[in-house]
Amino acid sequence: MENKNTKKYMSAEETAELLSQTMRDVVERKITLRHALTISRLAVSLTKVIEVVDLKNRVELLEQILRRRK
Repeated sequence: MENKNTKKYMSAEETAELLSQTMRDVVERKITLRHALTISRLAVSLTKVIEVVDLKNRVELLEQILRRRK
């Protein structure tokens, strides 16, 4: 089982690449449009999660800086 601290999550750039590859695969008829739509929905959800996690990390950093200044 993988350690939580070493678990790798997909980045926004990797998500964009996944969507680009999915579009190419649909055009080349390697996957169905139905599969592409499923991948797209998942990628959109993942993008939202990435944004929330990034914002959370930024807020935590600002809070740490403000605590040090007190």
